[in-house]
Amino acid sequence: MERVLRLCFLVVLGLVSQVARSEDRSRPRIVKTFEPVDLGRFQQIDPESLQRTIGQLERIHRKLGKPSPGDWLDQQKEVGQTFRQYVASDPVRPTGRRHILYVQPIGEFDAKQSEIVELASEYLALYMHTTVRLCKVLPSTTVPQKARREHPEWKVPQMLSTYLLKNVLKPRLPDDAAAYIAFTTTDLWPGRGWNFVFGQASLRDRVGVWSMYRNGDPSNSKADYLLCLRRTLRIATHETGHMFSLAHCIAYQCNMCGANHLQESDRLPLYLCPECHAKIAWAMGVDPIERYTQLSQFCKQHEMGWESAYYDQAIGLLRDP
Repeated sequence: MERVLRLCFLVVLGLVSQVARSEDRSRPRIVKTFEPVDLGRFQQIDPESLQRTIGQLERIHRKLGKPSPGDWLDQQKEVGQTFRQYVASDPVRPTGRRHILYVQPIGEFDAKQSEIVELASEYLALYMHTTVRLCKVLPSTTVPQKARREHPEWKVPQMLSTYLLKNVLKPRLPDDAAAYIAFTTTDLWPGRGWNFVFGQASLRDRVGVWSMYRNGDPSNSKADYLLCLRRTLRIATHETGHMFSLAHCIAYQCNMCGANHLQESDRLPLYLCPECHAKIAWAMGVDPIERYTQLSQFCKQHEMGWESAYYDQAIGLLRDP
């Protein structure tokens, strides 16, 4: 029986490619750049001031309860990670040399899917408080036939995720990239013994690829569009959080919680718990109120009422604790 990699995406450390030398090493072509409005004001934020925000915000967060059968924590043992542990761990952070997130579409996207990738790029810039550059689509012919298959039972076209990491993304990795993240609408599989993966990343090589195939068809209806958008935003922010050394959250209902299946993932919020938010604010040098304000504006623009209401409530608590 083939295994299915669940929503905690497969992470591969230190993928090595001998054929990378012969691949195209040209830089990605940029079509659009997104930046938070206050990006130039990187702040060295005192960890103790952020520790205080945890106490201010925890009253509007729900603790993670006992997992249901089949949920992530029902099947996986996690140790968690506090804000203090994160700071002490010397986490991956943007540097003067490597500070940009690149988003690379690969293959065919219809108009609605392209729109969602663009929105995900904009949201990532606000969420991670850094520059995001959306790249020109690489054609599906970038992936040769030897790195494709039709699933033997489902008859679904799939791309080999390890090939995309080693032979497509790694050779094109820009020197100033904090991470190079690809999206495709084609289903992915990582090789022998697996049915599919939602995505895969190499943390050491700073590259990752994720599929929108299982996020629903945004062209069907407005509800399906918003569902696909939300799922894509979660993939982008959750996995980019891992690239900046955030571990899975086991304390609160949080965007950094692991999930075994789409239903579990859909129950989780897009926002971060107080501990995980403090990690991003410290790592990226962003004032919490400024970050929340920009995220609230984005969510209101795109009819994400649950999230915008949370951000507004959080702003109120931080301004008047």
